[in-house]
Amino acid sequence: MRVTSVASLAVVLHAQCILCTHSAQCDVFAAGKACTQFPSIRQLPLGPFVLEDTYPMPYFITAPCHNVSAQNTNCTSFAGEDNSGAPVYAAAGNMRSPTCYALGHLSSCAVHLYDAKNATAGVSIVYEDGVGGRSVRYDLVCNATLPAHAGPTVVAENQGGPYEYLVTWQTPLACVTAAAPSESCSQDDTPQPTPDQLRFQEMEIGALVCYNMATTTGSQGCSAHSVPPVSAFTDVAPTKVNTDQWCAAIASFGAKYATLVAKHVCGFAIWPTKAGLPARNWTYMYSVPADRDIVRAFAESCSGVGVQLGLYYSVVSNTYLNVQGGVVLDPSTAQPGQQVVTQEEYADIVEQQLTELWTNYGDLAEIWFDGGFAVPSLQDKLLGLLNKTQPHACVFNGCGLSRNAIEWIGTESGHAPGPIWNPQTGCASGAGTPGGHSYIPKEVDLTLQNADTWFFHEGTGYRELHEMVGIYHDSVGKGGNMLLNVAPPPNSTIPDVAMTRYANLGKFIRTCYGQGSEAAPTAIASTQQGCTDCWNISLSLAHLSVPAAMDRFIIKEELSGGQLVRSYSILVDDKIVYNGTAIGRSQIVLLPTVVTGAATVMLSITSAVAVPSFRLFAVPDPDACIVSNSTFGCHVVENVLYTGLTLKSADVSSVDQCCLLCRMDMSCAFFTLVPSQPNGTDPYMVQDDTIRTENKSLAEPAPDTGHAAGYHCSLLSAQQGSHPSMGAISGSPSR
Repeated sequence: MRVTSVASLAVVLHAQCILCTHSAQCDVFAAGKACTQFPSIRQLPLGPFVLEDTYPMPYFITAPCHNVSAQNTNCTSFAGEDNSGAPVYAAAGNMRSPTCYALGHLSSCAVHLYDAKNATAGVSIVYEDGVGGRSVRYDLVCNATLPAHAGPTVVAENQGGPYEYLVTWQTPLACVTAAAPSESCSQDDTPQPTPDQLRFQEMEIGALVCYNMATTTGSQGCSAHSVPPVSAFTDVAPTKVNTDQWCAAIASFGAKYATLVAKHVCGFAIWPTKAGLPARNWTYMYSVPADRDIVRAFAESCSGVGVQLGLYYSVVSNTYLNVQGGVVLDPSTAQPGQQVVTQEEYADIVEQQLTELWTNYGDLAEIWFDGGFAVPSLQDKLLGLLNKTQPHACVFNGCGLSRNAIEWIGTESGHAPGPIWNPQTGCASGAGTPGGHSYIPKEVDLTLQNADTWFFHEGTGYRELHEMVGIYHDSVGKGGNMLLNVAPPPNSTIPDVAMTRYANLGKFIRTCYGQGSEAAPTAIASTQQGCTDCWNISLSLAHLSVPAAMDRFIIKEELSGGQLVRSYSILVDDKIVYNGTAIGRSQIVLLPTVVTGAATVMLSITSAVAVPSFRLFAVPDPDACIVSNSTFGCHVVENVLYTGLTLKSADVSSVDQCCLLCRMDMSCAFFTLVPSQPNGTDPYMVQDDTIRTENKSLAEPAPDTGHAAGYHCSLLSAQQGSHPSMGAISGSPSR
């Protein structure tokens, strides 16, 4: 038999093993929806065997979806790598004491039909993205005449590369029953979300609440060897923390879940942990006292406003225990205040504390592992504890641990890069890829305070509302979940300016875009009742008494079958005004110019891997989406001058004129206005509504209203900085 390169396979993907590093995730494979059922992978042979190839060193392979341990691979060391959950290992050296490398650790695992034209022939399982680009394909071929535990029948050389392998079983366990005639099987290759991932995405907005030792010490976390005393928190924070106000703020900006930092990198616990090491008569003493359980108070406050609870716990860092990067440092490096524990003891303490958090505060919507969960000998314990106590929680940085994994977008700016795809390959952060093998929603985290400041810092200041609206467009509006930071000061009461900013953001979202899958009441047109022809969804504007003005659209794809749309167009009166790729949970399309007088709007799906469906397609009213006093939907800030590459300049009499000029120029990203005649003219003088309905060009500036030109308007292609400038106004179009 000639071995086919894994990379060159041309087969149809029928089911997903997600990240098949644990057998619990892979018990039953189903092709399509309620279609061909495959038997349990756990029934396949468990024993290791040697894969002989053209290379002198042996390769140990275990049955797909089963964990490997040093005991059954003859491996005494793992080249410094975490071996937990890796299904495939390479052994270098002699058979008695080889060095083992995780070929499939955190690799993708896709399940295909063995024969795309014959659903009863068997199944292929492909591991990719292993160390060094290694991949292995298991062909499980139906042979009803063989005993159930028949092992690999063919092992041969490779054609596709030195690290691509094929292993074949002929076994009755691969024999399947074809789908019933009443069932239909899709042929798409898109992974599907778990019900818990789907629920998580439907919440769209969350909060990350940072109130811990760093709050009362005026820092953003502890250094590697600095442990503030417990009193640095308990003597500063009030006895009764204002968690009701926190949750009121969270609900005001529309968040449906809130994740509290229960333990940050310092190691300080804001719940009264009872973790300890009985054999040493040692107790974890770095926490709040029993009568000051902030986690419980926060959980109760969240429940009072209908916000679901999440908990953040730093597994890989704990200054109190001298842990960095998941590893206990040499005891000789310990400084005053730091405790000396072994690596095994640290794993035990983490397990105890997570057991407390995951069992004492109810169901969790989200578990946050900042920096991941790579602690030696801990992953299998975490998996078992997670499945036992919080099986429905979505896990941030949980790729390789949980079926309900969610992933970081890769930036803390709030501005997601490019279109967001839920499918992805491997576990790297980022915006995903349409051809990915695993379904992992993306979370976009950001701070309300300036300068990426997560814990309260006096004088840092807060982002302006127009900037927050832009971030909403670049997070939720691109298909991700927005996770907005809440950073109470040491006295635990959020300042009024922050409370107002949160409330105004929520008001804008509800007024402009509505809530969940319901359009705002002011929407010009919408459909949320499903569609008979989901390839082309048309909205009529004939019911409007006056010609409509449009500058944006919102689309919400129905994702239970996966993210299916690959490209689409939006047409106004049969003319394309926008072409896009990803839609996902939410996609907000901001047009470069205002469109007026249209009779119809159509969403046309130009490419999809299967028949798509949608929860919402709507045309918001631009007047309901105004962030500032600019009537054309531009975000502006006073007494600030942006600097950048100037496209062109013009004298104007109002902010609206400069805003309109920028919106009508596709190359304009920002604009500035400098007073040219300090004559007391209102800087936000509103122009005649005919400016919008006539859709003037740059050659036709807005009509003069009788005021002399009061500003010098500059259109910028990019912003390269800013500085305070009294009387100046800077802004950007709300695209």
